[in-house]
Amino acid sequence: MIVYNLTCNVDLEVEKQWVEWVDLQLGQMSKSDRINNTYLLKLNSNSPSKGSIYALQYLISNQETLQNFLKNEDQILKEQIRLAFGETVLHFSSQLEIIKQY
Repeated sequence: MIVYNLTCNVDLEVEKQWVEWVDLQLGQMSKSDRINNTYLLKLNSNSPSKGSIYALQYLISNQETLQNFLKNEDQILKEQIRLAFGETVLHFSSQLEIIKQY
C-alpha cells in the first residue's frame, strides 16, 4: 500500500475558504476507483505563523494505480488549487510505502 501525501501551506486569510473548497474536491475524488481512502489532516502547532499546514493523504493500492492517479486526479487538483488560490496555497508532495501495519 502507498500513502501519497500532498502537504499544503495555506495563508490564514484564505484558510476557511480553502478548507471548504478542498472538502468538496476530496469528496468527489474519494469516489475514484484509484483511491482506497482519503484523509484531510491539519498540523497542530503551538507556534504562531502566517499560515496553517494541511496534509491531503491518499491510500493507493499499488505503483501502477499511483501513476494513473498522478497523471489524472493529482494534476487536476494541483492546477485547480493554483487557479483558485494562487500563491496563498503552496504545496509539495511525497510518496510513502507502508512496510508493515501493527
